[in-house]
Amino acid sequence: MRKIFLAISCCLLALASCEIDNYEGPDASIHGYILDEQTGEPVGTDIQNGSAITVVEQGWTNPQNQTWSIMNTGEYRNDMIFAAIYDVRFENCNFYPFEIPDFEVKKGSNEYNFEVTPYIRVLNPSVTKSGNTITATFSLEGGKSEVKLKEIQLFAFSDKWVGNNVKYTLTGGTDRQTFSPSEDIDPSTVYTLTIDVTENADVFKYTKNYYFRIGALADVQGVGTVRHNYAPLVVIPLP
Repeated sequence: MRKIFLAISCCLLALASCEIDNYEGPDASIHGYILDEQTGEPVGTDIQNGSAITVVEQGWTNPQNQTWSIMNTGEYRNDMIFAAIYDVRFENCNFYPFEIPDFEVKKGSNEYNFEVTPYIRVLNPSVTKSGNTITATFSLEGGKSEVKLKEIQLFAFSDKWVGNNVKYTLTGGTDRQTFSPSEDIDPSTVYTLTIDVTENADVFKYTKNYYFRIGALADVQGVGTVRHNYAPLVVIPLP
């Protein structure tokens, strides 16, 4: 009798585990851009370990942080979320941190652009090839007067995700410059960075498009982790 009872119990548990739950799936999506509040231009970031949006859905006893990723173009998109009220935080980004409480996401498609103050703006960027040299020229502007400059670099890689965390390690040329101590930012200063293609033939070894991106790292106190700011992507065919 005990064996029969155990067999029936197991069957009931198996049937219960196969029941379809009654929870509804995500009923909303949201997309938009992170925009420089002064220029209206998208504020790009790193696809890996770059700026991100932290959101917390209201109405739960122990709500968990959710992350909406920001692409290197400054665009964000999440097609699988719930219509709800959220607390939105921007922290450890390449722009000044801020919060938006009681941010509503409605059912269906939502579009919203967040306006931010980037730590650094890359002005008049130019990346060109002459002979076997890639040359970048540009100026910089701080988002606020307190911002100092820690580092500049011309990043290169084989695809569009190029940046501080997705890049070739290069030799020769002057593709990177650091400032110790960090220096004041003067918009009238024109910076020049170069990459010697010949000396880096081991990475530029295929006939194809390569991707270049000017980046600048700010030094700002009391804002958390500071990410690189970037100029738009430039594509150059090599060799």
